[in-house]
Amino acid sequence: MKIELPLVYPDIDDNRLSDKVKKDFDIGCQIYIFKDEFSWIEEEHRHAYSLWIDYGLEKSNSLMFQVPLDDLELFANSLLKSIEMLRRDYKDVLKEKIKNGNLL
Repeated sequence: MKIELPLVYPDIDDNRLSDKVKKDFDIGCQIYIFKDEFSWIEEEHRHAYSLWIDYGLEKSNSLMFQVPLDDLELFANSLLKSIEMLRRDYKDVLKEKIKNGNLL
């Protein structure tokens, strides 16, 4: 299973990255969560989920990190709660932004 999230308007403050890498992030970037339960079952030191960052032309460059299940679940729940609170607290602002075609 692969859950994708496109990323836009990168803001990079790490001067160690080359201009080429920064341009690759400008061209295109996405993160995705990948679940590989088969490797997780077979390998003792492997997590079921990994987080990938793909960037560059046709997303040809990648960074991969394994993600502990408890941490991923806490992150997902916190994100959903934060979105729920934003929608509740700023419902009028959201309606106006949607009406005007602004970014959310």
